[in-house]
Parts: sequence; structure tokens; C-alpha cells
Amino acid sequence: MGLRDVAKRWTKTLGELDRERLDTRFCALDVARIADADRRVPVRLCGEVQALQVVPRAGSPSLEVTIGDGTGRAVAVFTGRRHIAGIEPGRGVVIDGVAGEVGGRLQLLNPAYTLLPA
Repeated sequence: MGLRDVAKRWTKTLGELDRERLDTRFCALDVARIADADRRVPVRLCGEVQALQVVPRAGSPSLEVTIGDGTGRAVAVFTGRRHIAGIEPGRGVVIDGVAGEVGGRLQLLNPAYTLLPA
């Protein structure tokens, strides 16, 4: 094993470190990995809130919450909402709902959610 092989083994990218951190944070929960989530069936996903966006849909606001678990990202869409108390970037959340794919993104419409301790 050369010096280059040793360096690769001990050097990780920020993306790899983030995936490991998120996997460790959520590994004890009984949830599906986002990358493995089935479409058009009820799923339970868990991740860290990575982005929030209010998007107008059919004349009313919808809050889009993007979560990531290190394996992928999913978007929870809450129709008629601009804000949900406690949902903020960095917060862990479990979402339960029927997953679909819209515009190439995994999406759950009005899922049930549980905030994880900060």
C-alpha cells in the first residue's frame, strides 16, 4: 500500500463526512432511507431539514420542506402553510406519507411529521 492509498483512506470529502454524520444521527430510527423509498405507497422517512421555501400553488401558499438523510433528499409539501413552528434548517424530522415523484424529486404531500429533539 502506497502513500496515496493511505491518504485516500484517511481523507474524506465534505459530502462523505456529511453522509456519515446524518447516517449516524438517524440510524437508530425505524425509517426507510430516502434513496430506497418506494413510490406510491406509504413510507416513513427521516432527515435533517436542509431548505424551506414558500411556493404559490393554485392561488394559496405551500411550504416546501427539503430533508436529507445522507442517501438522498425528499420534499415534504404542506399546502396552505407558510410556516410550521419548530421546522427550521438543521432540525431532525420524521415524515409519514405517500411518496411520489414530481419533477424528478421525491415528494410527499401533506405528510404527518414528528420533530426530533434538537
